[in-house]
Formats: sequence, C-alpha cells, structure tokens
Amino acid sequence: MTAPPAAEARRRPLKRRVLKHVRKLVGERGVVESSSRNVRNAVKFRMGKPIQRTDLFAWRPGPGNRFGVYAFGGCDLGSVIGAGTALGRRHGGAICIGAFANAPATRSDIILQTLDPPATDLTSAVIERLQLPDGYFEPRLFTPDFNVPGQLGVGRFPKSIIAMSVSSDISRIAYRHREHGFLVDPGGWWLSSSLDEVLSDLSMAKWFASEFKKVGRLTVEESMDNLERIVTEVRNRHGAFVVMLNVLTVDPGRVAFDYSKSSAPNRARRRSYNLALTDLARKLDFPILDVDRITKQHGISGQADFVHYTPQQKKWISREFAELVIESGALEGRPTPQIAAVR
Repeated sequence: MTAPPAAEARRRPLKRRVLKHVRKLVGERGVVESSSRNVRNAVKFRMGKPIQRTDLFAWRPGPGNRFGVYAFGGCDLGSVIGAGTALGRRHGGAICIGAFANAPATRSDIILQTLDPPATDLTSAVIERLQLPDGYFEPRLFTPDFNVPGQLGVGRFPKSIIAMSVSSDISRIAYRHREHGFLVDPGGWWLSSSLDEVLSDLSMAKWFASEFKKVGRLTVEESMDNLERIVTEVRNRHGAFVVMLNVLTVDPGRVAFDYSKSSAPNRARRRSYNLALTDLARKLDFPILDVDRITKQHGISGQADFVHYTPQQKKWISREFAELVIESGALEGRPTPQIAAVR
C-alpha cells in the first residue's frame, strides 16, 4: 500500500525539505543556496571528509604534501573528477581535482593568447557585453597553482597534473577583433536571455558584427602546433605532468551519414585529430587517455553528443584516469616517461 503524500513528505530528510522551501523563496541554485553549500563543504573539508561535486573533489586539509589536478577544457573534462577517491587513498595527503570546464576559453589559440594578453582597457567592455567568464584573458593555465573560486576553505593546490582535451579545438569557432586583433569565442551568451529580449534589442548582434570577424575552426595542423607550444610552456613554467584526452570518433545515436553532402564530416574530423594527437604524444612524451576506446567499449547509446558522457561512462573514464596517474608515478612526484601511451 502506498503511503499518502503527506506521510511521504514527512519522511523526507529535513535538509531536503528546507532546501525546497529556500528554492521557493529565492530561486533554484541561487546565491543563498550556493553560499550555504560552500560553507557546508568547507566544514566537511576541515573535518577530513571529502567534498564531491560535479566539478570538484577535495579531501584532507593540510598545508603539506598537496596534490592537485587541474582539468582545463570543455564539458568532457568533468569526467576525471570521479578519480578523486582512488587517487586520494593512494596519495594519503591533501588532494584536489578541479574541473575548470569552460569551452569558450579553452581553444588552443585563445589559451596561447593569454601569454601576451591584450590591454585591459581594450577588453573590459568586451568581457562585459559578451558576458565572458572572469579571467578570460589571463594566463590561468600557466600559473603553478590554483584555487577553487567560490569554494571556502580548500585553499591553493599545486598543478601537479594538468588534464586537457582536443574537444574545444575540434568544435569551437573563434572571432577576431577587427581593430586590435585579439580572439574571442562568445559561446552561448545569448542563450541566457529570452528570445523576445534578444529579438527586441538587436544592437548586440550589430555591435558584434561591426567589431569582430569570424576566423572559423582550427585546422588539425594549427591545433597540434598550438598544443605543442602549450605543453612546452607548461613544462617550462611549472613542470606539471600533462595528460591529454582524445574524443569519441562516432556520432552517438546516428546509424548513417550521407558523406556526399559534406566534404569534412565531423566524425572524420575527430578521427584525424585523434591520430594527430597520438603523433604529438610520441614527439612530446605525454600520455593520452583514450576516451574514444573507453566510451565505445562500455556503450554510447545513452550519450547526447560526443563530449557529454553518461554517469556510467564517467565512472569508467575516471577509473582509467586514476590508473594512468598512479602508474605514471606522478603521485609520488616522479612521473615516468610515457612514450605515446594511449590508455
């Protein structure tokens, strides 16, 4: 016999009922909810309990023996967060894995641009009007450590490992400022507004068209040249161990494709990127986490697209990422050579 709704509601955990009422008052995932969650996580962290979010894993407070994984890229980089528990148990000290997934800021030419950024007075209005994320023109990838914005109590961690992906280079389109030459990827800034609001004020679109010109997607050769420089700069500046992720080469849910209507179908583009990345790994000596193999092996029928993985796929990706890191010796600060290791 099913319990009446009122009885079922009384059995819900108190925090769920409180959260429901807070959301009614101030909106779902608003400032109040976010702030309270961060305070709660800070208390858990100080007590030695792990923080587990979709974009963060942190465990064991303490100033010494800190190990940080800085995952910098698009949505697919969030798949490494699940490696936190396995790496934390093996490491024994404080550990943090942060997924700084922001595809519009992680195309390789936009990353390299941050090494010689445009002047602030040239970019401040652009950042505001396009709603670009904080630090868009700052060399975040090339600093030796990181913190987690908005998360209290976790502190700074060294970039012991940097995890990156080729997904942004494959799919993102950039635009160049007509006068000053800097690049932006506006992302989906217009999607945050209602259609009526966008259509009623076309000044933004007119302004963007007058200020920027499209440069399109990167070629494979351009991407690999950029990634070579990025890996070299990272190693020279702070010596982080670099792990690259490749991408799924087929289209989830699509059983046929009419190649006669496309000179460069996306699946062929992704395959060429994966092959080129393997060559670059041999040249620069870094490991590749073979997401293409992992997702195919465990099934892709539930995927929305080639970079958004199912919970089960994320589980397997994070498991193999943890195994790769452990085998590399990076946890002990002595990563072994990984000649084109595609795992």
